[in-house]
Amino acid sequence: MIEENVYGHAKRLAWLVSHLTKRDSILELGCGTGYMICLPLVKLGYSIQGLDQDAPSIEYGRRVFQEEGVEPSRLKTMDLADMKESLDVVIASEVLEHISDRNLGAVLRNMKKILKPAGRLLVTVPNGYGWFEMESFMWSKLGLGKLLQITRIANIIESIKPLIFGKDALHPPHPSTLSESPHVQRFTLQKIKSLLQDNGFEILQTSGSVLFAGPFTNLVFHGIGPFLKLNCFLGDQFPRLASAYFIACQVSQGD
Repeated sequence: MIEENVYGHAKRLAWLVSHLTKRDSILELGCGTGYMICLPLVKLGYSIQGLDQDAPSIEYGRRVFQEEGVEPSRLKTMDLADMKESLDVVIASEVLEHISDRNLGAVLRNMKKILKPAGRLLVTVPNGYGWFEMESFMWSKLGLGKLLQITRIANIIESIKPLIFGKDALHPPHPSTLSESPHVQRFTLQKIKSLLQDNGFEILQTSGSVLFAGPFTNLVFHGIGPFLKLNCFLGDQFPRLASAYFIACQVSQGD
């Protein structure tokens, strides 16, 4: 399993596992390097493959898989529409917010097409009006992140934290993706649920990730266990305010 961070990635993995069985055939769509979801699930004994259109991310991920003793061919670069397999589960984690209105319906229809009857779709998306988006705007658009780097404040914080909190304050050795892709969708919980229902999926369960997330939160609180536990707890208590949503659904039986 992966270490928890301010983005709730370990919580997300545990949520995914709660909706999977070892008998499932699974695809992670938009897997990036495969480091955050595909690789941990393979090591836990699940039958999963990863798909991403970003070739550099897939090549990087294949090298990591090779180093970890996992078959690199589990990661593929191809178009979802070209897949001919019939699967039990599709995972689309932090994917739909990157897809334009023009293409969103087609992507969901293609996911539905490769799922078996009553197949499951596990979706995670950021809250388009939550803490993560606010922090990201301040960090990138307002230039506060660059200011912290120029003044070396960010470097000072990063160097001090491991001395106080130990190795847990260090960042993971591999990126989740090498691709830079902006968010073009802003989802509320109701909006993402309606989108999935309108495209032939029945909602099974929803929950919140963490309350606080983003580059500032990550800079200050990454690796600080008590904060990370509190952050996950607050996401459970206030799911509509969480920085990200988890939605489990299945192909509607009437379709």
